[in-house]
Amino acid sequence: MKETGEWGEFFPSSISPHCYNETIAQEQFPLTKDEATARGWKWRDELPFTTGKETIAHGKIPENIDEVTESICNEILACKSTGKNYRITKQELALYKKMRIPIPLFHPDERHRLRMAMRNPRKLWKRPCMKCQKEIETSYAPERPEIVYCEECYLKEVY
Repeated sequence: MKETGEWGEFFPSSISPHCYNETIAQEQFPLTKDEATARGWKWRDELPFTTGKETIAHGKIPENIDEVTESICNEILACKSTGKNYRITKQELALYKKMRIPIPLFHPDERHRLRMAMRNPRKLWKRPCMKCQKEIETSYAPERPEIVYCEECYLKEVY
């Protein structure tokens, strides 16, 4: 490996079991199919999922986690918005019970998409500090209502 220059390098993407558009890389660095394949990365046109195989309806899933039994792990659920099927594992159920969180009604991909939609865009805007008017860079757009301070004013305000 040292002779070929592979020593200390990341594993090549050619041996990855995942296609580019199946990974979080597609969210962070979006590429088209042509761009990804030109770089030698795999692409899957039809991402696998099932629909219509659910064994329990939305209305039958208890809202209170105390009413949920371990038998939910044997059921197939359907996403409330996309209809994609998913399951709850025993480890998930244990976490939901420990944290007193109800069983999710959305497919894991949809839950991830909804979380990512709540994030600020990956862009910086120039904006004045709302206390001293010094120009700063922030991930909050100028038209947003949040109060944004420069580091100096923020530290004075907090401490």
